[in-house]
Amino acid sequence: MEDILDTETIPESERPASRNLILPETLPQVPVAVSADERQEISAWVKWMVLKNLPPNFEDNRKWDKRKEVFTGLHIHREGLKIETKRKTTLMKHGTWTRYTIDFVDPEKELIVDVSKIDFSHDGRIDITTRIETPLKLFGRVSQWQRNVRWYSLSMHAKSRVEMNVECSVYVHVNSAKFPPDVEFSPKVTIANVLLKEFEVDRISRVGGDAAELIGKGIREVLDEKMKDYDDKLVEKMNREIAKQKDKLTISLNDWLEKKAGTKSIR
Repeated sequence: MEDILDTETIPESERPASRNLILPETLPQVPVAVSADERQEISAWVKWMVLKNLPPNFEDNRKWDKRKEVFTGLHIHREGLKIETKRKTTLMKHGTWTRYTIDFVDPEKELIVDVSKIDFSHDGRIDITTRIETPLKLFGRVSQWQRNVRWYSLSMHAKSRVEMNVECSVYVHVNSAKFPPDVEFSPKVTIANVLLKEFEVDRISRVGGDAAELIGKGIREVLDEKMKDYDDKLVEKMNREIAKQKDKLTISLNDWLEKKAGTKSIR
């Protein structure tokens, strides 16, 4: 047992990693290989949009640093023949503390975008089906306290892979009010869902038994909760974020035609 009376701080090594992505500001600035076909070009654009709107790394400290009023005795006060008693309580660290983090692993390098279908059959509209996959790094810690005495503190590292399947329609509009004209892209997500592909415990600290089972279950529940929360409103969230990028989804018609002239059509 370990007696710790001061506030238990969270070390920086157990906090979500800061993210500093270096990305192009607008669609025309997204690098695409000269020899790329439409599928590769659209994959590069989709990856750029995903990275621009990637959710922040997640930290859940809701059940950390819990305190409880604990009975510590009676205060007895005597005045003449009258005796009064009053319960004495102290706010102490008590109960099971838990905290969890979820980090994207090097998304610029590790995020995979696979455009599985492109349909140009509709005038002024391109229908696209895309699979997006990314690895995640997860961390959890559980500490058990009893009246300001910490009985144990256990940590666990885990990893997972998450897949997102997206169907969207990209409306293409030529703005002839400008010269040379611009091509404006207006994506609208119609279907989107998130799937957990892999979940694996990487390593666990020295305490096992029920505590290990508790933290393993907790990490998985937090991940499932975040995925469900994101999945429930995914289409709405994605379209809202796309709308914020509207002014960045425009490319010069000259550039667009030059690129298409040098690419191979998808049949």
